[in-house]
Amino acid sequence: MKVTTASLIAINFFSSVFAFAPNSLSNILLGARSSNLSDTILLATAEECCDDDANDKPEKIRGVPQGFVPLATVVEALNPRYKCTEPVGEGDFILSRTGGPIIEELSNENLFKILMLENSDLETNTLVWKCLGYRFDEEAEEWTPKEVFPNWKKKFPEPPDFIGMSRMYSKEIDQPSLKSNQQLVKSIPADNKQQLKVQLRPLGFTGFKYKELTPNKTRRAQCANWLLYYREELFGYTIDELKKRRKLKLEAAEVDRLRILEDTGNDTNDDWKPPVKEVY
Repeated sequence: MKVTTASLIAINFFSSVFAFAPNSLSNILLGARSSNLSDTILLATAEECCDDDANDKPEKIRGVPQGFVPLATVVEALNPRYKCTEPVGEGDFILSRTGGPIIEELSNENLFKILMLENSDLETNTLVWKCLGYRFDEEAEEWTPKEVFPNWKKKFPEPPDFIGMSRMYSKEIDQPSLKSNQQLVKSIPADNKQQLKVQLRPLGFTGFKYKELTPNKTRRAQCANWLLYYREELFGYTIDELKKRRKLKLEAAEVDRLRILEDTGNDTNDDWKPPVKEVY
């Protein structure tokens, strides 16, 4: 395995913070096939929740932001039973593992706690799972895809870890979490990607600076962004109702396109937009 200078710097830094042995930590961080730290500490973009000031963009050492402070690893989260047995909703974060999502769980105050790291990673995951349609069977003590959106259920019959609850970012451990998080982000339409700062500004949220972002905080922001989209666009509707709304929205967009084309000669279809993969 090739270990770069940047990798050694990060290993020593993590070791000094959490008193891990450097050799064991390198195995956790780098993994058998990782060749440099940029493969390991992978910061997904979260531009929808970040300040745009170029002066705030961090200097990086192989993908590690300046001032990056890692969170302690949670080895217990690697246990498949962790998501079924660890307590949720015992503090100020409003959440129940059972039943479907309720509006109180999707409040701006709850979403703000996700961004501020005032709840657990498991609580963030659990709320997203409920909104996607996973339901917890209390007797069997397991999650089931009972009401999961059909398109999502095909890819994820079991609730995925969107956060990386173990906080171990080697490719072998973290890739499933990263992939599921990316799928969640892709399902957010472009018009809904900038709403965190709009909706949560009254609570004091003005966005993160790039140098503040860590993998954990970035993925929390993406989950909060999706939850906000879910609350505003999907919550309370059946699948058939959502499909009907989408059809009407597409028809209205086509009418607008033809009107603009006739008035200006410009075809708005020529404007590129990122693809959206609906969860329903």
